[in-house]
Amino acid sequence: MNRLLLTFALSAAVAAPALAQSPSGPTAPQSIYAMSAAGLGTAMTYCMTKHGALREGSNAARCYARARAILAAADARRHAEQADARCADPQTFNACITPEIGRFVFALNAEFVKQAL
Repeated sequence: MNRLLLTFALSAAVAAPALAQSPSGPTAPQSIYAMSAAGLGTAMTYCMTKHGALREGSNAARCYARARAILAAADARRHAEQADARCADPQTFNACITPEIGRFVFALNAEFVKQAL
């Protein structure tokens, strides 16, 4: 695996909780890590598809930096809280959360296109 891509992957794993923001109450939304991971994966995939390999100084790397800023502004925590509210039944949570994550990914991709990353 390309060293820069590995660096991005590791930073994504470490940054997921940071992008989720600090919980305001005793617990974070149940789906926060799923939303954050989906957002970071979307940013990486979008930029690599549009600009090629993620290499230091590349167009893809610049795109990824901008995409992460968009992701931070997208408020993954709010999306996770809304998903948790709509998917409150523990029996159906896993099946319910999938389309919620899909809506978040769709919205991110639309914003990436809108901002011409």
